[in-house]
Amino acid sequence: MGGKNKKPQLRRCAFCQKPGHNKSTCPLFLSSQKTKHSSPLVKFFVHHTTGNTSPSPHLINLKNTKSEFWDKVETSKPRESAMPLYHFYHNLKTSAKIPTPELKIDLSEEAEVEDENEPVVLQINQLAASLYNTIYKIRNNFGKQISTKRLALAVICLAVILIVPTQAKSYYQSLKNTTQKIAENGTDGFLALQDSTAALFHADLPLAQKSLTAATKNLDQAVAAMANEHRVLQAIVSVIPVVNQEVASRQKIILAGQKIAAGNSFLFTALSQGEQNASGTLTARLGLIINSLNAAIPNYQGALENLSGVKEDVLPLEYQAPFKDFRLLFTAILNDLKNINNLGQSLQEIFGGEGLRRYLLVFQNPDELRPTGGFMGSFALLDIKDGQIIKMDIPAGGTYDLQGQLSEYVEPPTPLLLSNKRWEFQDANWFPDFPASADKMIWFLRKSRGMSADGVIAINATVLERLLAIMGPLTDGKRNLTLTADNAVATIQQVVETGPEKKANKPKQILADLAPKFMDYFKNIQPQNLLPLLTNLQEALTQKEIQAYFADTAAEADIKSFGWGGQILATKETQDYLMVVNTNIQGQKTDAKIKQTIEHQAVIDEGGAVIDAVTVTREHTGAAGEKLYGETNIDYIRVYVPEGSELISAGGFSWPDENRFKVPEKWTRKDPWLAELEKEIKIDRASGTRVTEEFGKTAFGNWVITDPGQTSRIQFVYRLPFRLARQNTATIAEKWKEIFASAPEMFNYQLIAQRQSGAKSDFESQLVFPETWRPYWSEGQNINLASNGATINKLQLTQDAVWSLIMIKK
Repeated sequence: MGGKNKKPQLRRCAFCQKPGHNKSTCPLFLSSQKTKHSSPLVKFFVHHTTGNTSPSPHLINLKNTKSEFWDKVETSKPRESAMPLYHFYHNLKTSAKIPTPELKIDLSEEAEVEDENEPVVLQINQLAASLYNTIYKIRNNFGKQISTKRLALAVICLAVILIVPTQAKSYYQSLKNTTQKIAENGTDGFLALQDSTAALFHADLPLAQKSLTAATKNLDQAVAAMANEHRVLQAIVSVIPVVNQEVASRQKIILAGQKIAAGNSFLFTALSQGEQNASGTLTARLGLIINSLNAAIPNYQGALENLSGVKEDVLPLEYQAPFKDFRLLFTAILNDLKNINNLGQSLQEIFGGEGLRRYLLVFQNPDELRPTGGFMGSFALLDIKDGQIIKMDIPAGGTYDLQGQLSEYVEPPTPLLLSNKRWEFQDANWFPDFPASADKMIWFLRKSRGMSADGVIAINATVLERLLAIMGPLTDGKRNLTLTADNAVATIQQVVETGPEKKANKPKQILADLAPKFMDYFKNIQPQNLLPLLTNLQEALTQKEIQAYFADTAAEADIKSFGWGGQILATKETQDYLMVVNTNIQGQKTDAKIKQTIEHQAVIDEGGAVIDAVTVTREHTGAAGEKLYGETNIDYIRVYVPEGSELISAGGFSWPDENRFKVPEKWTRKDPWLAELEKEIKIDRASGTRVTEEFGKTAFGNWVITDPGQTSRIQFVYRLPFRLARQNTATIAEKWKEIFASAPEMFNYQLIAQRQSGAKSDFESQLVFPETWRPYWSEGQNINLASNGATINKLQLTQDAVWSLIMIKK
């Protein structure tokens, strides 16, 4: 057979007949095919493919050919991408592909970049795609659970780091310089706006214009830098969260600055126009301000929304604290401007825009505290039309000038018998509800001078300080005095009490002499001072340094809606309420030396019943024998609480000598109006406390006498007339049902503390509830929650305040 010695037969190529290969690998055959086909590995160029890809019709036609080579071609589906400069290819499918999720990089804004940046973008796109495929295969092989979103973010970061090192370093440094320039320009522009805003509100138009111009210039430079420099890398950075937050904050600063600049421009234009037309009436210039506010406020509102989204730490360190302070201040300024704007129409009526108006002005001294703010030592009758003061009459004898002119006599409220046996004009502000006191003042004006008034405006002495801060020092040549915001009140008080006019029964002559100077100022007020004046007016009204009552129902309704009417607040049946009212009777000016603290406590039992305790501490810091301030402080104190509250106990009181009280004259009569407003319920035998119903509240009244250097401490304990209300919120209940299968009981407590005008009182409170309850939600200044209650830390009660608390029964 000889088979073992026979050599194996080699396969021969069917094309060249040479052994060792076949036709598919024959070099000669492949060389002959190059003129027909460029490569055995065929690639098809597909531009900007998006969405679900279907096989190309060209591929389908080619596969209909009879060529053996084309029978081996298979189509492959490209991966989607939003990168406009990246191209995809179809390849021969030689092996199973690892399924790859879509890589989406949003750089659509960079499609229009300048030519100098396009190579960088192309490199970033290509490198990003390559890195993505590599990293994804590693993740797939090792089973790592990395989200596609995080993977894409990592790819972008690596691409930026790895691409062309010299170019990356150059562009990074350029971007760093650009963002630094944006931050500096934006911050400098914003701080210039602070100067511009402050200048507007302090009547400095030249500085306002200068600062506004500087702010606009800086902001424009910041915007130009953001819009024109290195948009490619900025767009890439925008998808990196940490860096993007910093960029977004800087953008918000610039946007806020632009809007504040626009708002300031409206106000500046209005003030400038008013200055050019200084001969116009006050109401006309006021109308100009209101119109400018209508245009400015939307810009300010938009600015505040942008400021709320700014992170302070993106600013240079030296700017962070001023920016934070300005944001808080700007919020308050915007609220003030909104109030002034909303009040515009009523202000036109109040200032005589609809015709002549006559107002009774009463000047109150908080150093001798009375229910509406202080003792009324002087008053004026003011006639005003079109914002112009037509006449102002200030009696030199003050409020006592009306004593001998009364045509009707009535008995005063009982505590006032300590000073007078009949009720007279100077004591008309007996009620802490200012509309009620204003009505009584007008009654006395009719019964003495036979005239009425369109309204009453009570002005505390502190308002004089505000006016002088705006208008500057005022000189009284007759007495060789210069009054400033710092010394005016004390100086005038010294003249009234010890000056030579007092011997002639004209102690208020100094006010009559100064009145023309104030009239001239208001008649010729410079337009740039009008906005500061209105702003100070609004603040004084909010803090009850000014209280107003108007016969015009629309104006009165507006005043009350803003809380400027001095009325006792109406409350709901389930709200806790507290107002402490001090009345200095024959105690001279000693309230200037009294430090008062009000401590409130509410204790709640399991059934929701509430027992309140109010402790008032009065410390007399005056020196015995000191004129006006070193006398004994004699205070009739009233505590107003929810109507129907039941007094449980009271103590710590002291009373004036009974012999000091005066007996009403026989021809005086009971005042039916007083009896209607003060409905006496009882006198508590244990403490002598008088219990009355007034203005929808229950009031507890008694005496506190404090000598110089001494401290008095009194207390009222009473039960509220209601139980805490359960929250009946279906949405909250349903939410809790889903979590715990049953909705817990929720209780709501709300405390309203109302401030007495002129009083300087610190306030603090404690709320104690059962151990089976826990706090759920709270709102209010200085409130802190505890496991068994809440505390309101000590604060100065400069205006009315509200605190709310929701508790859950465990």
